[in-house]
Amino acid sequence: MTLSVQQIEPGVVRLRLSSWRGRALGYDVSAYLLHGVLVDTGFPGVRAELLDVVRTLAPRGAVVTHWHEDHAGNVSGLAALRLPLRMHQRCEATLRARPPIRHYRRIVWGRSARLSVPLLDFDPAPLQVIETPGHTDDHLVVWDAERRILASGDLFLGVKVRVAHRHESPLALLRSLRAVAALEPRILLDAHRGVVENATELLRAKIGWMEETIGEIQALAATGCGEREIQRRVLGREALVGWVSFGEYSKLSLVKAVLGCFSSSVHR
Repeated sequence: MTLSVQQIEPGVVRLRLSSWRGRALGYDVSAYLLHGVLVDTGFPGVRAELLDVVRTLAPRGAVVTHWHEDHAGNVSGLAALRLPLRMHQRCEATLRARPPIRHYRRIVWGRSARLSVPLLDFDPAPLQVIETPGHTDDHLVVWDAERRILASGDLFLGVKVRVAHRHESPLALLRSLRAVAALEPRILLDAHRGVVENATELLRAKIGWMEETIGEIQALAATGCGEREIQRRVLGREALVGWVSFGEYSKLSLVKAVLGCFSSSVHR
């Protein structure tokens, strides 16, 4: 396991976390220290290293962007240290329920320990915690208005992200992206891409690409195209991660998620 600490600018520290399995597949994840607040907790496999760094840096609390194991993987350890924690109530409920995850996720990140102790809440002011559902329904971001820095969890990930989990809501994600772009952030602290400059420009580019892609998927579905054909025509051949995840995180799942949004809205 590897944990590196990088000073980004005064008051902003990146904790870059990886395992050899994740590196082999091209994945690592970052947590950040912003205004003395830890944003995300890393994955279970790096628990000992993360807790050592937390003891050294002594944050005043932590915000967890969402329940996925690469972001909330060490919540139970931090709670045991009595570090105050802020998260969405759905995130807390999921961590207490500890649902099963697919084998590939256990290999890359490990499975989060069940949260079994009460949490100490805290106020991260002057930072703001903003609800940004879409990637998950419990997703949060942390906004530093004074320096226009957004710790964005998995909100961004890139302009043209052609894969998704089936449980994602692309329409909700679009709404969240528009709300965050309106803040005109200078920098994104992205969990997987690292420090992203030109943040507002890239957020707007992502919004435009998603609007176009969702429109193409919806238009093809209206002509009677099947999901696989829509995937091939709009997103191309399935990505490696789609096969490794047995379709859980895939281009086909993005098509299904888009069509599911419109199906849900029709039945409301």
